[in-house]
Amino acid sequence: MCGIAGFVATDSAPAGLIRAMTGTLVHRGPDADGYFESGSVHLGHRRLSVIDIAGSSQPMTSPDGAHTVVFNGEIYNFHALREELARTGWIFRSQGDTEVLLAGWQAWGEGMVTRLRGMFAFALWDARTETLFLARDHLGVKPLYYAWDGRTFVFGSELKAVIAHPAVKREIDLAALRLYLECQFIPAPYTIFSSVRKLQPAKTLRLADDTLHEREFWRPDYADKLHLDDPDAVAALDAALRASIEGMLVADVALGAFVSGGVDSSLVAAVMTDLTGGAVETFNIGFVGGGVASEHLHAARVAAHLGSRHHNLMLGADDVLGAFDAWVDVFDEPFADQAALPTMLLAQEARRHVTVVLTGEGADEVFGGYNNYSKRVREERLTRWLGHPASPARALVRALPAGWRKDRLLRAMTEPLPRRYRTVPNLFDVLQHPTLLSPAMLTATHDAPDVGSLAARAYAECNSPEYLDRLLHVDTRLWLPDDLLTKVDRATMAHSLEARVPYLDHRFYEFAARLAPSHKIRGASHKDLLKRLARKYLPADIVDRPKQGFVMPLGEWLAAPLAADLDDHLAGLDRRGIFREGALPRLLAAYRGGRRSDAGRLWALLILERWFRRHLPDWRLPA
Repeated sequence: MCGIAGFVATDSAPAGLIRAMTGTLVHRGPDADGYFESGSVHLGHRRLSVIDIAGSSQPMTSPDGAHTVVFNGEIYNFHALREELARTGWIFRSQGDTEVLLAGWQAWGEGMVTRLRGMFAFALWDARTETLFLARDHLGVKPLYYAWDGRTFVFGSELKAVIAHPAVKREIDLAALRLYLECQFIPAPYTIFSSVRKLQPAKTLRLADDTLHEREFWRPDYADKLHLDDPDAVAALDAALRASIEGMLVADVALGAFVSGGVDSSLVAAVMTDLTGGAVETFNIGFVGGGVASEHLHAARVAAHLGSRHHNLMLGADDVLGAFDAWVDVFDEPFADQAALPTMLLAQEARRHVTVVLTGEGADEVFGGYNNYSKRVREERLTRWLGHPASPARALVRALPAGWRKDRLLRAMTEPLPRRYRTVPNLFDVLQHPTLLSPAMLTATHDAPDVGSLAARAYAECNSPEYLDRLLHVDTRLWLPDDLLTKVDRATMAHSLEARVPYLDHRFYEFAARLAPSHKIRGASHKDLLKRLARKYLPADIVDRPKQGFVMPLGEWLAAPLAADLDDHLAGLDRRGIFREGALPRLLAAYRGGRRSDAGRLWALLILERWFRRHLPDWRLPA
């Protein structure tokens, strides 16, 4: 795992700029650095050595000097690709996966990305055609940011590397800020800065002749369903998951697994154990003190069953809040997923023992693990009639106060089907914005997309007639890459730990997309097929216990250790011109008056003001 940065500029660049940009990514690659500078092209690389430790230094240039690549990630099928490319005449000089990109570019050009199986973000300079080509993996496991003003193109693994270039302006994107207030993260392609964009998953960029071209190279097919009975479906899932995990065991360093005690990560660790034939390193966080849901006893039960070398990190509120100050430096832009704090500490502990971990991220989005999915499917049977254009109920609902219309069922009756499901988090609903945001903010963002618009676009991409498939696809495009995978990538790479996600191998995802909805949700059983498989590897009490996850005691924190910070930060945020006068004091008063459901909203506001103080302390929206 690594960090990459670079730029192509028609103007001369300050000496040492590429080193300064790449230097912001030392945490992603502490083992080595490398640079390529030729005319207008500047490429930098920070290396975390995982495969071919003695070789595969980057930037890597082809023997003829025509092509140079900087690469972040792992290509899990690189051995098969090496054999195929060797038959074309390429003589490999290294034992790693990076050189496969150079050979693949020579053999297949841009079509190379369709042959890759892995997690990746890379930039490849073709000196013959004077073209810079960038790509991000199928499901967005690895990040890639870029900026382009028509004269200078800048890219990097993290936002901090991109804004280190003096040509990149730090102007707030108010549309992105509004999206953050809706859902606690900023969805791609937006970033907090209007000059910088995230390259979306499964897309490539080509800079040629001062023109930027974007292309999508992959989209899952949900329509071509597999017709399998339960035993055959379990066998097929077993084979697919084992193939995914086996590919991710390729490394020349120590590997382990995060084990929460839930079925997703526990199954990954169990298959990993079976494939390696020995004890694996497992890692878990436990919480002490009241108000925190801890799964450490369940994780210990899994570890005992697997015979793993288990590492349990017990944390109290002081431990978790102690990592709070690093938050804005790790995530670069406002990001309020509370689970990031314990994940950072878990990564720090794991890095003392291993360099790579496998995780269970993605299983809920692939197999329908959230209760929200079954609720939405049930409700849609009702709203398809009540929300029909000819239904009189639509007009009645529109006449209700905005606060009432926030109700999920009522809202669904007034909106087109593609907009009815937005994604998992819902902080400040867009219906609240007229009474929440200042007139200046409302005017500046009146034509900006809301999360519903982005969700509708993802909904339309899905080629399945099944409503559940479309819900899963919405979350795969929004919540998964821009919240869950962002959280895992930044939290692990902050401590130079590589995280691999077997449920998000794109071939595995393609298999799961072809499963019937009944293999995912069956009655009250979520992830039904996955749990059937898990019973082959794990105790029934682990497989069948209720879903839990990281749930921090925000209410307790905001009422005690963070109370003074909350007052101070909301007062500061109130002066920035984003919110309507009195809106934040009313929100805080309601919370302290007993409306504890606002804890997540206040947490997101606290994070936002903390970000401003770190990056743009004097910023204010003009009235």
